[in-house]
Amino acid sequence: MDKPLHFLQQYYNSIKVFFTTRYDLKEYILQIGISLVIGATAGLGSMVFHTLIEWMRFAINPSRFARYLEIPSFIMAIVPVIGALLIIGLTRLFPEQASERGVKSVIKSVLLQKMPIPFFTTLFHLIASAVTLGTGAPLGPEGPSAKIGAGMGSYLSSLLGLHIRKMTTYTVAGAGAAISAIFNAPIAGVFFGIEVILLNDLKNESLSALVIASVSADIVSKAYLGNVSLLQIPGFQVNTYEVTYFILLAIVCGIVALLFMELSHIIKIFFKKISKGDTIAILLPVSMIFAVAVMLYTDIYGIGYELINKVLAKEFPVNMLIILFALKIIFIALYFQTGAYGGLFAPSLCIGILVGFLFTSLLSFFGVTLDPVTYALIGMGGMLAGLNSIPITAILMVFELTNDYRIILPVMLASVIAHLTVTYYNKGTIYELELLEEGIDVRKSRINILESVSVQSIARKDFHTITARSPLKAAINKLIDAETGLIVVDDKGDYTGILSLNEVRQALLSSEVVELLICRDIVLHADPCSINDSAAVALKRMDEYGIDFLPVIEDNKVKAIVLYRDIISSYNKIVVQMEEKQYGHFGL
Repeated sequence: MDKPLHFLQQYYNSIKVFFTTRYDLKEYILQIGISLVIGATAGLGSMVFHTLIEWMRFAINPSRFARYLEIPSFIMAIVPVIGALLIIGLTRLFPEQASERGVKSVIKSVLLQKMPIPFFTTLFHLIASAVTLGTGAPLGPEGPSAKIGAGMGSYLSSLLGLHIRKMTTYTVAGAGAAISAIFNAPIAGVFFGIEVILLNDLKNESLSALVIASVSADIVSKAYLGNVSLLQIPGFQVNTYEVTYFILLAIVCGIVALLFMELSHIIKIFFKKISKGDTIAILLPVSMIFAVAVMLYTDIYGIGYELINKVLAKEFPVNMLIILFALKIIFIALYFQTGAYGGLFAPSLCIGILVGFLFTSLLSFFGVTLDPVTYALIGMGGMLAGLNSIPITAILMVFELTNDYRIILPVMLASVIAHLTVTYYNKGTIYELELLEEGIDVRKSRINILESVSVQSIARKDFHTITARSPLKAAINKLIDAETGLIVVDDKGDYTGILSLNEVRQALLSSEVVELLICRDIVLHADPCSINDSAAVALKRMDEYGIDFLPVIEDNKVKAIVLYRDIISSYNKIVVQMEEKQYGHFGL
């Protein structure tokens, strides 16, 4: 009887040691807790942002004034001009914060690991973006929301004293959580973080933090706004035999996205020439032209959700849809390239709805009868994917906004084809191309850039060693004084492995006889690098083992160490040099 009990006890102890050494329970619980807090904070930030926009729109909405008060249209239309003046003033007062604009700045912060994002920068973008959107600019809230959520994640991570890798993870989680909250779409928020912020460079830790934070933010959003959809979707019918028309509409969406990008690029070049790089000054005349257009066509005012619902309700004739479509595209591009604070997600939804309706109207002249609501929703997904290079996010966002599974298959088809149409023509996604303009080639990646940096150029000679026979207590005392970790060597001085606080912590959790442990029992046998290796090789090995330093050996003797932060610093210097080479000293 004793033998079976003894065997069970040994089995239980083995399982316990396995899980406590391989999976630090405390660390995972801490990660879940931090992700929940960051998600809730990003959700609250998005709700504050949403509330500020709504307050401003309620106070100075031209259509609301026109409905209840006899106010001349030119007085109502002056609101965007006032907004432009405020935005120009804020940009002039805080040029450093203003330069970090939009989703691209978040991608750069993550890619270059420029952490933490200053809290004042986050606060500035919350206010500036609320002013932009609250005074009628035809842009969307998602770019600023992602910026706010990422800033929250970065700032909270820095307050907790987390390592830069963890800080990056929670920055991404904050951005995805903010999108979840602002659109009430948690699944789309997760994939936004993956496709946009991480540029599809998915890591398990980032995924788990993204999911938890997005769920937390969505709970906050639902508690504040209720479970109400942004769009009022009327009844529609999906016929799978119309697959040919689905594909045709997808291609049309891709072409429209390319035309918008070309128009936007032309405007960008023109504005830079006439303003010598100071494009924010162009916002005032643009807002004046927009004000004139608003006097004639009030529906182009604002983010576009009201326009979407009116189009879905079939309130406009075809000729009006064409005018609204043209005006929306022109003014979205004008505002976006002047440096106004806003994103392209919501405008993409609006343009997609109009494209879908116009598509069915055009085919009706040839005797083809299609449900305009169905094709408007498909167009919404196609434009969102094509214009923003986010096919999976587009599919899931349309599904979550409609809450109807019938639309998922045609939207999947349209999103992927529109995305492929744009990326095939442009030879890359919109974010890759924007970063490439600043000298950051995502397709070459950080690893390729670091191929030109040698380990020898960044290696440090100051490091701490300890023998493999040393007791754990001695290692703990040395680790307190060490900047990074310890190099473990044998009696001959040959390299054995490394020892960091992580290995010590796992040993303390898993062993009941800590006082008997020596360094050899818990050493991490990490493959070292040589003095002739590139920084790219060292970085890949650090990522493989999840460590912050790596020994540099020669003839099995440790000659130096290379630190993770030194590699990242070298990478950032190269990127800055590339920017200055292409754009001059100021790196426009």
